[in-house]
Amino acid sequence: MVINVYKPRGWTSNDVVQKIKHACKFKKVGHAGTLDPLAEGVLLILTDADTKRQSEFMSLRKEYMVKIAFGYESDSHDLRTPVRPLGATVANKLTRDALQNALGKYMGKICQQVPAYSAVHVDGKRLYNFARGNQSTTLPLPYKEIEIYDITICSFKNNEQLNYPEIKDEQIICTTAELRVSCGKGTYIRSLVRDLGKDLGCGAVAVFLIRTKVDGYTVENGLPLEKVLLEHLKS
Repeated sequence: MVINVYKPRGWTSNDVVQKIKHACKFKKVGHAGTLDPLAEGVLLILTDADTKRQSEFMSLRKEYMVKIAFGYESDSHDLRTPVRPLGATVANKLTRDALQNALGKYMGKICQQVPAYSAVHVDGKRLYNFARGNQSTTLPLPYKEIEIYDITICSFKNNEQLNYPEIKDEQIICTTAELRVSCGKGTYIRSLVRDLGKDLGCGAVAVFLIRTKVDGYTVENGLPLEKVLLEHLKS
């Protein structure tokens, strides 16, 4: 069985898998592509015989919506780790046209450096384990070939105040943009955000991320975890 679960913000993908595994009647449970803890949206849960089809589902085309705050950076490139100012003067003068011009180099097949806070294995451990132990700065972060099919700027604002529970400073006012990204497997949206900031001469962090689509599985049809548990509880 393939279940389109709407993963809530704050849960890891493994949290969802373990919850379903322990509460439901399935013998095997896995997922087809990790979502960041602060990301939400489509998480394909594979059960029983369909767990053998993981690579097939992971290869499907994906779509994300990401909101970017320019003029700030963080070690995780999102709000999991503290944000700090970087290039605020440049970011405040950023224009939609400048952002549009910067996006061109990321279309098609590119080599992308994975983020330190990721599940990629290096020296037998996942990178996020090194990062949490403050060891990631000494590790060479690997590059992977990915493919981005389309990037659309959905909104662009100067002087927007950010209000997210992870941000302790309520006075963060910055330039923001919302992008819709269509891409292939292995693409890290946080890495795209990080690299855009570098190209534009300022910091950039992902403050909101949602996976809206995996092939024909859409966020509109995603089931809340509570509903999945009710429908498939162990008898």
